Amino acid sequence: MNLGDQDTLLGIAAGGTTPYVLGALPLAKSYGAMTGLLTCAQSVTSVTDCDHLLVIPTGPEVLRGSTRLKAGSATKAALNMITTIAFIRLGKVHRDLMVDIRCTNEKLTDRAIRILMELRPSLSRNEAHVLLDECGGVLKEALNQVTSEH
Repeated sequence: MNLGDQDTLLGIAAGGTTPYVLGALPLAKSYGAMTGLLTCAQSVTSVTDCDHLLVIPTGPEVLRGSTRLKAGSATKAALNMITTIAFIRLGKVHRDLMVDIRCTNEKLTDRAIRILMELRPSLSRNEAHVLLDECGGVLKEALNQVTSEH
């Protein structure tokens, strides 16, 4: 896994008992990684093998034995929040825009052009496209280049 002290491992076990997830936590911790467990089971009150215990108390499922309903939806929402915060802290976001984009396909190129034009309104679509090409399709580099020119 090549885990180290700069890494974080978040185990996800809706019921809080999945052996593979619980087994990965102390292993990751032994490599120096920060660890956490995301669960929907309120009965899991202390897991000694992780640094952070995140409990989403969803209560019992409508269909007993299934964790794909409330627990699955709650877990997905929590992961969306966690990754959004991580992206912001890593500098991948400016205002409400994802700016750490590498244009590897037409869809990302169009998105990057629109973001570049929104953040630098003086640029035409064609100018934004040329600038992105000159920056190897890296939006953050194009934004920095436009900023340094002004």
